[in-house]
Amino acid sequence: MSRPLLAIIAAAAVSSCAESAGPTALRETLPNGALLVRYPDLPAIDDTVPEVTEAQVDLQFGDLDGDDPNLIFGEIRGVQAASDGTIYVLDYQATEVRAYDPDGRYLRTVARRGEGPGEITEANGILLSGDTLLWMNDHARWVIIGVDPDGNEVRRFDKPVRSYGYIWDGVFDQRGRYWRDDSHSDDGIVYPPPPGLSTRTYRDYYKFHDLSSGAVDSVFLGESSSRSYSYEDAVGLWQFLPLMFEAEESIVVNPSGGFWRANTAEYRVVRTNEEGDTLLVIEAGLPVLRVTDEERDAYVEGILEHRPDIRSEAEEVAGLMPDIKPILASLFVDDENRLWVKRVTPEGAAAFYDRYSQNGDYLGSVRLAFTPAWSRIWVQHGAIYTWVTDQMDVPYVVRAPLS
Repeated sequence: MSRPLLAIIAAAAVSSCAESAGPTALRETLPNGALLVRYPDLPAIDDTVPEVTEAQVDLQFGDLDGDDPNLIFGEIRGVQAASDGTIYVLDYQATEVRAYDPDGRYLRTVARRGEGPGEITEANGILLSGDTLLWMNDHARWVIIGVDPDGNEVRRFDKPVRSYGYIWDGVFDQRGRYWRDDSHSDDGIVYPPPPGLSTRTYRDYYKFHDLSSGAVDSVFLGESSSRSYSYEDAVGLWQFLPLMFEAEESIVVNPSGGFWRANTAEYRVVRTNEEGDTLLVIEAGLPVLRVTDEERDAYVEGILEHRPDIRSEAEEVAGLMPDIKPILASLFVDDENRLWVKRVTPEGAAAFYDRYSQNGDYLGSVRLAFTPAWSRIWVQHGAIYTWVTDQMDVPYVVRAPLS
């Protein structure tokens, strides 16, 4: 083989390695000792580079009116998976938790409606701890129940924060503590509300329950605020107009300790300890998303389509929109302690996530090749689990492997 050909092959190999290495990270130590990891370039949401995994569904099960009633779902509120591939599904409407094998075949019903041991009255979420303990949030009784894979109750405890959401988003850390967010405001609820724009300030906490000692305590996370706009309609009722493109604080428990935090207006994610000290900062250079005049005009026209009498109020709210749109949608941590950062994508575009290690190393991005029925996904044992709906709103459980 000639020397020039060897040089060409070597150069191609170096180029290939450089292309597969992923985005370059710039690292520096901040004055407080925290590590700043900055990525000047990350893949765009429509990139097809090797760093972006297209998550394709390899399993879908459910039925509209089949012979097996255990494959008919009324309203799914949670999907979890064990290491052997067993899939647990909570059907809120049927008030049941069912188990399925890795091919989607029904195995058994783990929990049913009732008030006895291991039974639920109105559950809106499940969480698998290891392979031996399935937690169920029975929000009608303000209790969290843990059962084994056969449905035998192992333990239960009262919720430390009595709040309700569509999907239960409590979390357990690696020390066996259960966490749930909470907030408090000294601004009383006033009715009728003040006309126009108003702001409420909150003190934000995460409260935890230590399962080993029974202790309940909380961690103060700082203050936040929310804005609302109210007006009196033609018949004297007070209504609210939605405020578009509002940024917010996104905070999630880091199961290995502390919290991940971000303001959705910028790509800057911070890992802190429970004392509030910053340990790590991840920044990325992505294009700014600006609110356009066309979007303000479209907002006004959308309001006037249904309420032509409130043009001045709609125009005022359009003027209150920020100049910059949020760039981040949400954060979560998977079963291997990897941080998933969900980016904001245009309406109709696929969901897109960036993944990082606890030290801020970029681990690639994931674009969903399907549309979940709910914004939440669960990543367990190398696959994404969630559910989708068809044109008749029939729900189906789906699995999408990551490799």
